[in-house]
Amino acid sequence: RLDPDEYLHARKQLKRAVSEHYHALEVLNNYRILNITGFRKALKKFEKLTGILVQDVYMKEKVDPCTFASDQVVQVLLGEMEDLFTARFAKGDRKRALGHLRAGSSRTTHHFSTFRTGLALGLAFPALIDGIVRTPNASRYTIVENSTVYLWDSADSHPFCIPRGHKSANLEHCEDQLRLYLRWILELLPCIALATLCWAFWLSFARAGEPVIQPWTWPMIWLLFVVVLMINPLPVMSRASRWWFLRTVARLLKSGFSRVEFADFWLGDQLCSLAFPLSNIYFIACSYARGFHSSSLQKCGRPAPWGIPFVLGALPLVVRFVQSIRRWWDSRLITHLINGGKYFTGIVFSFCYYLWRHNGAGRDTSFVFFCLFGTIYSTYATYQDVLMDWSLLRPHARFMFLRQELLYPSHIPFYYLAIITNVLIRFIWVIYIPTRGPSLALRAWIAALLEVLRRCQWNVYRLENEHLGNMDQYRITREVPLPYSFDELSHETDAGDEDDHPNVRGSGHSSKSK
Repeated sequence: RLDPDEYLHARKQLKRAVSEHYHALEVLNNYRILNITGFRKALKKFEKLTGILVQDVYMKEKVDPCTFASDQVVQVLLGEMEDLFTARFAKGDRKRALGHLRAGSSRTTHHFSTFRTGLALGLAFPALIDGIVRTPNASRYTIVENSTVYLWDSADSHPFCIPRGHKSANLEHCEDQLRLYLRWILELLPCIALATLCWAFWLSFARAGEPVIQPWTWPMIWLLFVVVLMINPLPVMSRASRWWFLRTVARLLKSGFSRVEFADFWLGDQLCSLAFPLSNIYFIACSYARGFHSSSLQKCGRPAPWGIPFVLGALPLVVRFVQSIRRWWDSRLITHLINGGKYFTGIVFSFCYYLWRHNGAGRDTSFVFFCLFGTIYSTYATYQDVLMDWSLLRPHARFMFLRQELLYPSHIPFYYLAIITNVLIRFIWVIYIPTRGPSLALRAWIAALLEVLRRCQWNVYRLENEHLGNMDQYRITREVPLPYSFDELSHETDAGDEDDHPNVRGSGHSSKSK
């Protein structure tokens, strides 16, 4: 019995294959036109130099009878592909099918997007700087600082880069529509959110509207604005992009029940670096519910049900662990189980950390387990980052301790810097050990900020390794593998496609789902 996920995956591959075949036929037809044009230009040059009119006669007797001069076969094949795509993938809408098949690649500039980003940042930083200057004068509004810093960290720490569209999970299937989605999700929305957040930050510490509007109201107004911005059903601010992003986030909530695509585990990895803001959701909610008093801050900062912050902070790790199990179930590759072990140790380490904090952060048994599992998790994660996700530290590489192929050979020192900083930040939990110095809350904020910076760095080299892996596996190609083997079909028909084994791939190429 066919798995619905396997059917959808095969349908996506077939749709992509038909599109690629149509484009290949267009290239062939253009090549035919190019050859005919070359003959005509050469004959025209000959007539100009010799004064002998031979173009019409030569074309009629020598060129036109040749096979490449006729477009009948190509036009028939193009028509068949258009009819097939219209019937199978466009629900009979020929205009929609032709719009998809004939959509060519367009070159776009980024001058306006650069201006728009700069404008948003220019509006954000003055308010941010002035708000920071006003902070020492607002000591009686400590909760505002905590709330705003939390919301600021939540909004500005999403280094999402999700190369996934509606076609497939592999990088080679990023299309113009996906680029439009990501351009709005990664560029415009964060800039608007950051600019408005900085002004909410400034309004809080400037005590604007007091006493009618309390300082701690502005962060909630900003949060409500962002929520409305994302779920706005009106066709403005790229509704398709926003809803595509929300659907991708929603897939994380049902991890394990459907095929894990690239965007799913990529987004899960990003959320793993946001454990600090996620765990502080309880602190913010508790503070707003109890009121902004010193006693409320103490109770909310060290809640009796300490399991709630632990669950919220460890939720991304649980999602990634479930995704790894599902990917192993689908592919039977042991590497996914190894990767899942990293997230499982991360869950245990997070549990030991919150248990140690709940016990007073002293030197007891919970501290020993905290250090033990912290060392195991950091070592495990560092191994996965450097050797698996980045594919560095390869023997006999052209560059020592790196790999044979690099996309940035003119920036070799940054690879070594990334390795060193990644190891150091993975072990950042050691800043909790000293009994003197800044408070644990401040140390946690510093560690969270460094983790976000590490994730941004990780994204760059992870994408580089993904791109090189796609090339090694021949996944970046105009010839898209079909979801069935040619030698298993005795005739060309669509009737038996749904009965093909999901693990069979097209001959001559491999198709590995990431």
